[in-house]
Amino acid sequence: MVVNFAVAGSTAIRHGFFVKNNLTLNKTPQSLQTQLTWFNKVLKAQGCRGTTATPECRSAFDDALIWVGEIGANDYAYAIGSSVPGTTIQQLAIKTLTGVLQALLTKGAKYVVVQGLPTIGCITLTMIFDPQEDRDDIGCLAGLNKQTYSHNAILQSKLQDLRTQFPHAVIVYADYWNTYRAIMKNPGKYGFKEVFKVCCGAGGGMFNFDFLNVCGSPSSTSCPNPSQYINWDGAHLTEAMYKVVSDSFLNGTSSHPPFHYLLSKKQQSG
Repeated sequence: MVVNFAVAGSTAIRHGFFVKNNLTLNKTPQSLQTQLTWFNKVLKAQGCRGTTATPECRSAFDDALIWVGEIGANDYAYAIGSSVPGTTIQQLAIKTLTGVLQALLTKGAKYVVVQGLPTIGCITLTMIFDPQEDRDDIGCLAGLNKQTYSHNAILQSKLQDLRTQFPHAVIVYADYWNTYRAIMKNPGKYGFKEVFKVCCGAGGGMFNFDFLNVCGSPSSTSCPNPSQYINWDGAHLTEAMYKVVSDSFLNGTSSHPPFHYLLSKKQQSG
């Protein structure tokens, strides 16, 4: 059985924080905590109740791979241009994520993959809001990429603490930041010709992105060759880009420990 609790536009931090700070932007109200609530409902249906690793919970998690995507990216994006410090977003997002991971591991989760944040400063949506002079060596937003790099460093430290606390579990960190950066430094190696311009959008120019006429609006069009683009609509990547990233996670060197280590531990446990 495969169950996906992801919600487009969701955040790590609870919705109330963004409302309080005037950062709603007609935003999705569901957060990571909502997704955990939904997950717990599925667990209850399998007899796993409460907060500890009961026999029913251990059975539910025995063959389960828990994959936690790059939660927190939307939190930073919604705060761009606001008075809310990036350090506040960082602290709250990581605290929420580690709390959710701790809850799952306490219930008996054994195999967990946690993605770090990508180089958010390379996403088209974020680039149109920041000054042209704030660029790094690959042409992306320097400040935001430094912020997400710091986020990932702290997250990895928290994951190491969880490994110590839950030695029965295999906790893999999927390094999205360095994977994305490596692709951006040599896009032609992976068949990409457009690194910033979106495939589906409107407006033309360097980005082909109009915040008021996004992909799906009457005036938007999609490119005939999406496999040559990294960005799909300004906020999401193309299938081609996701394929390269996922292959690096599963078969390459972007996961720590490697994903095949997790699989070998699973085989050893029967």
